[in-house]
Order: sequence, then C-alpha cells, then structure tokens
Amino acid sequence: MANRLIRHDALLLRRALGDGFRGPADVVLLLVMATLGIAWLVDRLQGAPVALPREALWLATLAGPAAFGWHRAARGRLAWLAEHNPIAPAALAAEDRRLYLFIAHALAAPFVIAGAALLNLTVGPPGAALGLAVLAYAAGLGLAAIWPNRRQGAGRAARATPAGEAPGSGRRAVLALLLRRQTFGPGSAFVRAGLMLALSFAATLAAGLWGQGRPEALRFALLLLPSLLLLLRAARLDPALLAFLPAAGFGPGFIALAVSALPVASLAVAALAAALTGGGAGVLAVLALGHLAFILVAIARAWLYPGRAARSVELQVQLEFAALAATAFLLPPLAVIALLWRLLQFRRHCRDLRWMQP
Repeated sequence: MANRLIRHDALLLRRALGDGFRGPADVVLLLVMATLGIAWLVDRLQGAPVALPREALWLATLAGPAAFGWHRAARGRLAWLAEHNPIAPAALAAEDRRLYLFIAHALAAPFVIAGAALLNLTVGPPGAALGLAVLAYAAGLGLAAIWPNRRQGAGRAARATPAGEAPGSGRRAVLALLLRRQTFGPGSAFVRAGLMLALSFAATLAAGLWGQGRPEALRFALLLLPSLLLLLRAARLDPALLAFLPAAGFGPGFIALAVSALPVASLAVAALAAALTGGGAGVLAVLALGHLAFILVAIARAWLYPGRAARSVELQVQLEFAALAATAFLLPPLAVIALLWRLLQFRRHCRDLRWMQP
C-alpha cells in the first residue's frame, strides 16, 4: 500500500498529459519549443554569464516561499484524497503520507537548486546563492510542516452567495460571478473590484512618489508590486462556471472578455499611476507585458475548461507557457506564431462546445 498514492497521482498525471497533448502536432510543437529552450540555456551556460549585482543574491531566498507553497499544496492534495477519494486509507496512513511528501519535494527541489546554481554563476562569492537557497527551502518546508491546514467550513461556503444578493441573469450575472471569485470582501462583486482597483492605484501612486530619488531598481520593483498582487488575485477563476458557459450559449469572445476584465482594468490604473509619478517607458512596457501574460493565461484556461478536468487544463497551460517563455528567449517570432496558433486551437475547442443560443 506504500505506493498507492504515488501510482494514483502518476496515473492521473499521465491521463492529464494525454488529454492536453492528444494530437501528434501538439506533442511535436511542445518538443520543439522545449528543445529550443534547452538549446538557449546550454548556449548561455557555455558563453559568458550575465553579470548581476551582488544584491541579486537575495533572490535565492525565493526558494523559501516556493517550498512553503509546494508543501502546502501537497498537504492539501492529501487532505482532498483522504476526504473524497477511494484511496482515502492510504492518504490517512502516516507512512504513505511521508513517502508522498518526500517524493513531492524530491521532484521540486532539483528545479529550485538548478535555479540557484544559475544565479550563483552571475553573483559571488561562489556557492553563496546555492547555500542561501538550500537554507531558505528548508525554512519554508519547516514552516509549512507546522502550519495548520486551512479548511473551508460549511459556514464560509454558505456565505459565498449571501441571501438577497441574486446576481441576476445574462452577461452581467456571469461577470459578477467571475468577479466574486477574483475579489474578496462583503458586498457587490463590482464594488469589491472597484475598491481593489482604487487601492492598487493608490499603492502604485504612493510607491512612485516615495521611490523618487531612490535606487532605480527599488523604485521599479515598488511600482510593479501592487499590480502583481492584484493579478495574483485575478488569476483565481471558477472552472465549473467557465466549463458551463459554452453550453449556456456564451461564445469564446465573451468568455475571454469576462476573464480579462479585471486584469485590463488593473493595467489601466497601474499605467496611469506610474505615468503620474514619472514612470518611464520601461515601467509601462513591463506593466503591459506582465498584464498581457496574465490575460493570455486566463483566456487559455477559460477556453480549455469546457469538457476538460480543471487539473488537466492547469497542467497543460503551465507546460505550454513555460515552453513558450523558453522559446521566446531564443526565437521570439517562433514563440509568437506558436502562441497565436495554440490560442486559435483553444478558441476552436471552446466554440465547438457552444450548442445552445441564449
């Protein structure tokens, strides 16, 4: 029984990959993009490494949040298996749980260490970034191990749609339901979204004013931070609702507009605040590219949810956009063509499931 959890999730992973890359063209495209990314990485390692300032050494501490989030995700998966899956006895057994968590970190840690090793090539002293990453990873893992699991109680689920707050019908109702997932707090979802945007604008404006006269890198990071936090919240989508929309007669165009409404508004308020505080073209370009990436990922997820398992969709989108990002470093035109082609295929998948006219 010691490996039932591993065999169960490995089988689900294989099926998820099969759902996402079922055609020969899908597999070939993914392999080509991954090969180009690896070629670029090898070329960078063989050539002169990019020199980063000594302060970049502290990027290695990001291994801590990565370990914390990964361990929490693995524990959440075990909790779900123990409550909703036929292999619940294995998910509750201490030995099986330890083996599952060990293998989870054995899969994640090499990527973190590889990132730290690449960072170590650009900053000194030798081994400092790698050692800092290992310590941060251990600290994040230890904190996640003692952090209590957070469960959603029945009361919180019941409060998700308060009595007397019927969203209505039509496109406005769909947008309200999506915003309710992307925002937090009581009251109307539109009001909550407006408050979040106002807070992001104020925070970006304050960061730009406070950062004047300070190191450019610090001011640059502070200008981007409020938008990043809002985008992380906006990345929360409702797979069940989005999977239902084509059957209810909503087309892929409206679905794309609905999931990108909050990120587009975030870009508008962030760009305005940055411009008012003297942010240059570089800041505006990074803001635009960052928001565009979030929007494209959200649209791809929304178009793939109908007829697919949410976990399979998330895995496919993560793999494809990682391969696109790697390809973009070596051959940007090829990455753009591949992105447009895949989005066209995702749109066709969503459109073909639209069977009922509103």
